[in-house]
Amino acid sequence: MGSVSNEPEKDEAAVDVHSIKEHAQETSLINILVVATACLGGFLYGFAANALSGSLSQTTFIAKFLSTEDATSIEDGMLSGFLGGALVGAIIQAPLANKFGRRLANQAAAVIVIISGALQAGSVDVKMFIVARVICGIGSGMVFANTPVYMSEVSPPHTRGMLVGLHGVGTVTAYILCAVCALAFSFVESSIQWRLIFIVLTGLGVLHLISLSFIPESPRWLTEKGRDDEAKAVLEYLHRTKRDPRATFAHAEAQQIKAQVQVEKDTPRGYIHILSTPSHRKRALCSILLWVMGQGTGITVIANLIPTLMGTLGFGTTMQLGLGVVWTVCAVIGCGINVLLLDRVGRVKLLVVGGFGSAIIIGTMAALEEYYLTTTYRPGINAAVALYFIFGAFFTSTIECTAYVYGSEIWPTHLRSEGSTITFGSFFGNAVAYSAPVTMALASIGWKYYMVFVAVTVASTVVIIFYFPETMGLSLEEINSKFGDKVEMELQDALAAEDVSSDSTSV
Repeated sequence: MGSVSNEPEKDEAAVDVHSIKEHAQETSLINILVVATACLGGFLYGFAANALSGSLSQTTFIAKFLSTEDATSIEDGMLSGFLGGALVGAIIQAPLANKFGRRLANQAAAVIVIISGALQAGSVDVKMFIVARVICGIGSGMVFANTPVYMSEVSPPHTRGMLVGLHGVGTVTAYILCAVCALAFSFVESSIQWRLIFIVLTGLGVLHLISLSFIPESPRWLTEKGRDDEAKAVLEYLHRTKRDPRATFAHAEAQQIKAQVQVEKDTPRGYIHILSTPSHRKRALCSILLWVMGQGTGITVIANLIPTLMGTLGFGTTMQLGLGVVWTVCAVIGCGINVLLLDRVGRVKLLVVGGFGSAIIIGTMAALEEYYLTTTYRPGINAAVALYFIFGAFFTSTIECTAYVYGSEIWPTHLRSEGSTITFGSFFGNAVAYSAPVTMALASIGWKYYMVFVAVTVASTVVIIFYFPETMGLSLEEINSKFGDKVEMELQDALAAEDVSSDSTSV
């Protein structure tokens, strides 16, 4: 009789756990608003990075900085100086975020961007402007690398792809504002024309700094610092929903996070430990290859030089800037598609499709420019222009947001900031490698430079197929198992324990 009476209890517990997990599929409005506020970090980076794009086509900027014989070298210096600074910023953010928290690291980054924005707007010569761009890169790199770490640590597993993907949406949406500003300011008939966009950048830095006061600290960072009650309160605040009014899922998360942090707290840290540990070394290689492929498509080069590239195809200044606006709109539409696919299709499939598809598009662009770039054959030129827009939409619908999500979620809590440094170190390092020589390369070898993108993209995508584990639908702690590490507590077990605790309390 005893065995018969216990069986229904076991079944009931199983149903309850299933019910809780089902309820957990809901994402609270507060969680969405917090992540949307955090993605202003991506927006700030996107505006800072792209602010120069439209300026390169403005008459007052050209007259001020690019009227000498070494204009090509200066232009490359402006582009690579920002990206080099961003690489430094991505490195700096890790110790700051680990010691003082994810929020404070972004606050420090926002202050740097504010100061550098004012310096860019007030620059009196080329040297001052390039130095200001490097400083701006440092602050922008900090916020760009740290923001997806924060977003991943406050998002629930079932919608983490969509929510962290907003980092990419914010970044590319900033490109639209940049392009619109560049077009609008091109009609200003004053020497202040080129300075206006950097004044706007300074204001956006202030906005991001203020917005950080309205979002909570990362619950995983709080747990790591022994502030368990605060972490639990943040999880309740973020993940309590109408279908889970007791925040049962949040309590289970807190248990799982604490159990994992307890195991990891005595684990060695730092880059040497990462390189000497097989599971972390695999994460590092995945993080690096992620942007070897992503930047290998030439996306940063094209995004920063769209107006200039349109100029090489024979369009006037206003048309160049107008087409820049259209390109960024296509890119944002792609990001919207990307965030909708992330939690349905999976990270690795999107990266693979994006890599091979981008290589095909870039190769076709190169062929069209080889035959029609120096001709007056409008159908050929128009086809080349159309492919720029198709490429922007395709890249952002498959790779852009996916890479931000994957690079932040594969690392354990105690190494997530260092992991982000490795991820975005690859992002900026590869961006510098392709952007620094771009003006000279396009002037000397033209369309052949695109074939470098094709070769790198295809080779790295093949590696991704066989080397990258899928992470869709797993909690950050459960992703450890994909790299051969132990998961101290499964989320289902934590939910079961929480369910039993809730039943005993109610009795």
